[in-house]
Amino acid sequence: MNDMSQVVKADIVQHEMDEQIQPRINSRGAPTKGPSGDEGMAALSYVLSGMIFYGGLGWLGSRYLHQGWMLPAGLVAGLVASMYLIIKRYGKSDVTMNSRGVDQ
Repeated sequence: MNDMSQVVKADIVQHEMDEQIQPRINSRGAPTKGPSGDEGMAALSYVLSGMIFYGGLGWLGSRYLHQGWMLPAGLVAGLVASMYLIIKRYGKSDVTMNSRGVDQ
């Protein structure tokens, strides 16, 4: 392939990608930069599903192994695991802060 065909293909791909990116629009019709409600619901679902899943495993363990500490340990493990996933997914911010914690 020559360099010209690669440049044309790159322009086509960039044009297609630009068309797919659409900003979120608030109720007044203006684009928004902050988190959407969908991200908050996703974070809540991570917390609930982590606690339900690991709490369920802890309940099963405590029921069949007769160890009462496994249910609370499962709930805490689910909460910790879900917080880890939330921070890993949503923890990166576009806002830069100075040493006093003020937006720049």
